[in-house]
Amino acid sequence: MSISTKISLFFARTTGFLTLPVTTVLVLVYLTVIISTLVTDQLPAVPSQSTLNSRYGGLNVSEAYEDLHIISARPHPYHSHANDVLREYLLQRVRAIRARSDLRDGFLIDDDITTSGTWSDRGSTSYFEGNNILVKIRGMTNSNSSTLPAVLFSAHFDCVSTSFGTTDDGMGVVTLLQLIKYYATHPPRRTVLFNINNGEEDGLNGAHVLLEHPWIKNTSHPEFVYLYGSTFVNLEGASSGGRPLMFRATDLGPVKSWQHASLPHANIISAEAFNLGLIRSYTDYSVYANPLAVPKAEKSTGFAPMRGLDFAFYRGRSKYHTKFDSIPFLEGGDRALWAMMEPTWAAGVALANDDSSSPPPNEKAVFLELFNAVLVAFPLTYLLTFNITALIVGPISLILLAIAESALARSRAANRQLPTFSPSIAGDDTESAGSQVISPRGTIVNEPIAEPDDNQTQTTTSRGGWVRRRLNFPSLWKHARFWVALILSIGAQVALIAGFVSLSPFVIYRYPSIPILSSFTLAILVLSLVLSPTLPKSRIKFLSRAPLMTDVPAWTSFRTLLLHSFIFTWLLVLASTVGITQFQLGGVFYLASTYNGLLWFATVICAIVGCFGIAETAELQVVQVTPNDRRESEPSTVHVEDDGHETDANERTPLIGRKRVRIIKNKSKAGVDPVENPQPYVLWFFLLLLIVPLPLILVGHIAIFLIPSVNQTLIDGTPAVILYTIVALLSFVAAMPAIPFIGARRVHRHVLWVLGLIWVVCTGLAWIPWSGTWVGSVEGYRGGMFPFSEDAPLKVYFQQKVTLSPAARSRSQSSSSSSLLSAPDARAKIVTTISGPFSFLESMVLPLIPSYQHSAASGRGAGCFDQETDQGKVGLGHCSWETFDSTISGTDTGTDMSGLNMAMAMIPVPSLSPPSPSPPPETEPNHPNRTKWVWTSTKNFWFQAHAQAMSFNTSLTSDDLALTTAARVVHGARFFIKPNNSRACRMYFDRPVRKFRVHTIGKDDEGAGMKADRDETPGWDVQRGYESESHSMLRLWSREWDRTFVLDVQWTDSDSNSEALGSSLSSFSSPPPPQGVLSNSDGDEKTEKGKETHSGRVACEWAEYESGMVGMGLSGSPLPLPSSGSSSVLSSGAQMPAFEEILAFLPKWATVSKAADGLVEVEERFEF
Repeated sequence: MSISTKISLFFARTTGFLTLPVTTVLVLVYLTVIISTLVTDQLPAVPSQSTLNSRYGGLNVSEAYEDLHIISARPHPYHSHANDVLREYLLQRVRAIRARSDLRDGFLIDDDITTSGTWSDRGSTSYFEGNNILVKIRGMTNSNSSTLPAVLFSAHFDCVSTSFGTTDDGMGVVTLLQLIKYYATHPPRRTVLFNINNGEEDGLNGAHVLLEHPWIKNTSHPEFVYLYGSTFVNLEGASSGGRPLMFRATDLGPVKSWQHASLPHANIISAEAFNLGLIRSYTDYSVYANPLAVPKAEKSTGFAPMRGLDFAFYRGRSKYHTKFDSIPFLEGGDRALWAMMEPTWAAGVALANDDSSSPPPNEKAVFLELFNAVLVAFPLTYLLTFNITALIVGPISLILLAIAESALARSRAANRQLPTFSPSIAGDDTESAGSQVISPRGTIVNEPIAEPDDNQTQTTTSRGGWVRRRLNFPSLWKHARFWVALILSIGAQVALIAGFVSLSPFVIYRYPSIPILSSFTLAILVLSLVLSPTLPKSRIKFLSRAPLMTDVPAWTSFRTLLLHSFIFTWLLVLASTVGITQFQLGGVFYLASTYNGLLWFATVICAIVGCFGIAETAELQVVQVTPNDRRESEPSTVHVEDDGHETDANERTPLIGRKRVRIIKNKSKAGVDPVENPQPYVLWFFLLLLIVPLPLILVGHIAIFLIPSVNQTLIDGTPAVILYTIVALLSFVAAMPAIPFIGARRVHRHVLWVLGLIWVVCTGLAWIPWSGTWVGSVEGYRGGMFPFSEDAPLKVYFQQKVTLSPAARSRSQSSSSSSLLSAPDARAKIVTTISGPFSFLESMVLPLIPSYQHSAASGRGAGCFDQETDQGKVGLGHCSWETFDSTISGTDTGTDMSGLNMAMAMIPVPSLSPPSPSPPPETEPNHPNRTKWVWTSTKNFWFQAHAQAMSFNTSLTSDDLALTTAARVVHGARFFIKPNNSRACRMYFDRPVRKFRVHTIGKDDEGAGMKADRDETPGWDVQRGYESESHSMLRLWSREWDRTFVLDVQWTDSDSNSEALGSSLSSFSSPPPPQGVLSNSDGDEKTEKGKETHSGRVACEWAEYESGMVGMGLSGSPLPLPSSGSSSVLSSGAQMPAFEEILAFLPKWATVSKAADGLVEVEERFEF
């Protein structure tokens, strides 16, 4: 063999459309995309301080990290004294920055302790007294900054009571401190406003209060901040470090500012996952983007939303709102802090120095990041335009090319006087299925393993020479197999999802790679089995390298599957267009549009190449026959080879052995000699690089943030079926680019065997019950790999509830007046509740809690319930146990004194000292404002509450004056609530109230009482955009401790509780009294108006506990604890023994978070 022939053969073997080269390139492309995506998804290194000074204007990561340590010293929820300490520190830091700045007049600080507001949202209504820290840096005086919208930066400094607030939202706060420091030395062109707000964790309260601030709401205020058309940047944290994500934006304008970041991380799909409820969190973004957030302009009564974006940490959600949100468990340390600081600084500088007077159009954006380097952003209308163009141009262009290719093929066949054949429209019947061989002239041909039936194809020729072909099963299967494979693959994914949900729903929580690998490998295996099954007419080779299909040549098979892949994505583009026009969805659909465009381009290339006769398919058949079986009557190109073995010898074997020969038969209908037929040597390589890498990159970037975002939301109540459906969908989309190559039998069987082994291992690890430390097994768990660890802890939700009710004074109580429960009319029932996955709570967590075991053994209301505590939280149950009841004693229960002491030890203590036992001044017989209450709470250690019946006149608008001649009186009530060492209370109404308002009495006013005609608080108004017709639950927040809430409510039943006030407005000798109180009813009100009964509950909240207040420096004072003995101990503050018990006895793979605003809620029922 000559050198040129050897070179030709080597080139043919290495670049031809063969199994080995195609498999090699395909696997390399997949591995390259996966590895590059993982490598670039890393936290950046922190630049040196010299680089920070020269390039970033003096940002100081070390200083910010020190601030973060101070913020994270202890839990600091809004209703905690640690919150006040932290607020004072932040205020000092801001004042110190201003003192070092030259912008004395342009640097304003507002220690806001006056703004309050009321709003309704998500089923509850809140009254909140804010104490935000606002910093305003005016724009440069030599610009038109007065008419340019300002830029708002926002972060909250409070945290939940069960975490230290390092990521949520300490890193956001220290980032704002550094930005304030930067703008103090680099004045921006636009005004910048910083809202370091408080109370976000309990209902986005700090953001709501900002909208009520005079700088924002009052357009005539001298310091009015023009925010209409402005951009806000909200910094958040829903995890414990890692890479932060810009996960949603109002429109394209704010997104483009993020393109200035050197390390962008963003994707539109995260916003849509958030909007669909897959991630159960709320941020201040929703308040700022409310349609009625800010005034449109000066001297305008209209309101409009702000434009902006949300930038948050998102990985490691199992640590969110737990003790793991702290400095020791911060993933990435100062590198994570820099990952938030750098993009915020870059986007902020671009926004604050943009002097364009005309804001960009408010267009919904599609955005995605590639390899942590480039942020691609464009309007959603661009995607819609592309989709419409693709829907029309794509099919038409391919039909025209198919007609042209067929015509040119017939022309070439006519010139050679041979029957015509076009691979794009003809229904092939024969195929070279099997391994490939090299003909003597170096052409690659396909070798079948078995000869097809002679009756497979029947053709007739018309008078014009056209070939008419009867449809048969092979022709139909050639086009139907793609859709069959698609349906079966989807069905296999559904079965896999059902298996995970039924057998091991939590494996994705700790091991997301297991369901990912299982789903992806299953998709490839099912596609291979359907598109290239094993031979039915020869020896069975399961997952063979070249299995039999219907007899279609490899290149024709490739083109056919390419065409059907295009049709499938065309349908997805159609659905995308509907989603954009009807629902403004642009998330996953950009992937469908991109893939459809690539497939169209690849199909066009194949058609154009086919028009010139390149890689035109000749139907070849290679059979093995004996020399005696050769049929010389058929024209053929004969290549005789020794097949390397002889027939096995037996009693009938001739003495002279017969060798089998291979005959390459020419059954071409394209007028092409098979050995001279050009092959797609390089074409397939370029097509692979065209249709495979980019879709894999896009789906890889989606998976790299979406799966870590949602895999641990199971503990938030997200249904497991949704999470595994996301994994299955991403896996199937990742497998789709390989379909044409799988169907062309160009994926090596060894690769399929490896994928099959991976599927068996991953699925077995997840589904089969294992035991042993090698799989992290825990005693009591019956399932696959244990899904929890210290790095991915199980999160349970805690709350202790104290229910108060009147009870007769007992002798034992009268003998100890200083005891916690010594009040003659107090009875307390205390129940501890934890929520979480029912199966783990009942069998693996509760057996470790001593108080639960004691209550269960004593038969005092211990039990678990698998019903969801919230309809939106699927799969979560709750377990409750009674830890104390004031009617239980050692004599009547039969329990020993140690058991009673344990029950008493679980009582929460709210303060260092009990409240004053004296009655309210208004109840004293000789008090000038003596009131006869319609309801009074029991005397207890936690709060005091009273209610009186009241009457209020309704508001009289111009419409009212035109439609009625009488003012109407609405009956209601006034509640007085005074908590002990708390500033958070609640009101629950069995029947919703119509309106409410809150007065707040300071400590100096309490002695003087509250007069009936006092009306110094705002009216009954609720914040714009957050109105409600009725209110069932009211959340009351005070910025000061131990202040009395005075709550006025109007009952909803206006028909029975309203009456005419005079016959007409003219009957008043003076203008009608102001809206508000008309009278306070006496004790006969309930008797006379006994038709209606009003009931509900009064409650107050506590969130402080001893271990969380270490280092607060609270002075100790003797406080008798609730015990049977007479001994006293020194208390260092509020105590929550039940919560401390949970912290102490939870297993190391579990952690605790709050279930409501307060860890302890004390409530008492009212009815009058």
